[in-house]
Amino acid sequence: MSLPGVKVIPNPTFAELPDSYKLSAEQRKYYDDNGYFVIKELIDFASLYSYKQRFSQMAKGLVATAATIIKEPSLVEKKLNPEDYINKIQDIAYDDVFVQYAQNPRLLDVVSQLIGDDVTAVHSMIINKPPGTGRHPPHQDLFYFPFRPADKIVAAWTAIDDVTTDNGCLFVIPGSHKKETLYAHGNVPDSGKMFHGILDEDRVAPVGERVPLEMSPGDTVFFHPYLVHGSGPNVSKNYRKAITFHFANNHCHYIDVKGTVQEVAADDVMGVAKKKGFEIAYQDIWRYKSRLIKGVKSNL
Repeated sequence: MSLPGVKVIPNPTFAELPDSYKLSAEQRKYYDDNGYFVIKELIDFASLYSYKQRFSQMAKGLVATAATIIKEPSLVEKKLNPEDYINKIQDIAYDDVFVQYAQNPRLLDVVSQLIGDDVTAVHSMIINKPPGTGRHPPHQDLFYFPFRPADKIVAAWTAIDDVTTDNGCLFVIPGSHKKETLYAHGNVPDSGKMFHGILDEDRVAPVGERVPLEMSPGDTVFFHPYLVHGSGPNVSKNYRKAITFHFANNHCHYIDVKGTVQEVAADDVMGVAKKKGFEIAYQDIWRYKSRLIKGVKSNL
């Protein structure tokens, strides 16, 4: 029974999504040609809500975590609430809530069709991007990964909130993966610490060739590790939350990045580890981050 003048809204019901998602020939060709594609509403609302709640719990220190919390320096100085200055939380594959994203059967079905049935999560992150967060310059994810082959690695990136150009949506350079060239990266203007960008970005990622990916909650983009991509600054008054995992086939193998353009990434990461008192090889850092998701024992 309701009070006079109060509108009663029925409890929402959610239709269960099927456990599988078969790619069409057109989708697969689009991925091969462009290095990415977007699937609308791949992840259900209930899951998205649980990721948002878990982020809030971690940001407020309500749950113990071994994940890496990254803050936006320019926002920390304003002494706002944690959610107002935490940019992202990395290495979330061993969290009981966040790992459910990597184990989502619909997501895994797509990943398996792209890289094979044996799957390891090699990188994991929830991104908050509060108002005032700067851009992430054009880059390639393969720059960080000391394992190959590249065609057996794929990223899945799902919008938790509405993602727009105003709040810093992703942009991609379609087809840039086909050159199979890993460009030199480093610190570039307007980028935060450890946010490496392609040094010759005006040539490699000209503004006129950048395609923005505006997405609704649950929409998921899959992209190749050679693909040149980035994101803009958040100039809106809204957060821009997203969750992303990188997956590799379990049969991928580690490589030595010494003497390559990737040595910059390795030096930075190992430098941070050394400051924390750890002497560890770059490949071992990635072994620590990785988690077997599906199939036989992983080489990673």
